[in-house]
Amino acid sequence: MQRSAEAPRPATRWSVAGLLLLAALGVYLRFIDHGPFGVDEWWHGVAAVTRGSAPYAVAVFLAEAGDGIGAAACTAIAAALLLALRRPRDAGAVVTAMLLGILASETVKALVLRPRPWDRLYVSYDSSYSSGHSMGAAALAVSLALVVRGIDAVPRAAARWASVAAACWVLLMMWSRTALHVHWLSDTLAGALLGTCAAILARRLWMRMPRPATARRLGA
Repeated sequence: MQRSAEAPRPATRWSVAGLLLLAALGVYLRFIDHGPFGVDEWWHGVAAVTRGSAPYAVAVFLAEAGDGIGAAACTAIAAALLLALRRPRDAGAVVTAMLLGILASETVKALVLRPRPWDRLYVSYDSSYSSGHSMGAAALAVSLALVVRGIDAVPRAAARWASVAAACWVLLMMWSRTALHVHWLSDTLAGALLGTCAAILARRLWMRMPRPATARRLGA
């Protein structure tokens, strides 16, 4: 059976619902209570790391790798490889997911203005909701997992492992942001949700576009 290159319709609907949920939480944080939730305060203590420790070094590495320059470089490399493999729509979906995610994330940050935790262990600016690092990790990782899922030549077991690897990368980035006390847990959850939704919707958009005759002959 041939796999569908598109994101499943239920996933698309759930993505729209996820964006509405993210917006509703943003409205709550902006106008009702911008402080941490109970689970945020609990995880704030659980995830804490000590300066100079190995976990702190890992968290800082992830913070550097997932910043604006790092995310842009990883996205550009992924898109270039996909273009080299003659998969232009996959490349377009990856780039579009990141651009959509950045635009939405920066807009939400500017509107919600949630303060960051008071005891930050790493330099961070602007507002806390939602986590841009978590968004970027999810947008890229989920986009690439969807690419692998849509390639018929890739065994299903390998496609599942790609999804697991994507989830692990996003979770590591979320942990990094909370371990360094630059985001609350709810910020990272919102960022991961935003990036995932952007990846699914971007793929849906690109895969529904009619392919040029040249691309059809090449099998892209």
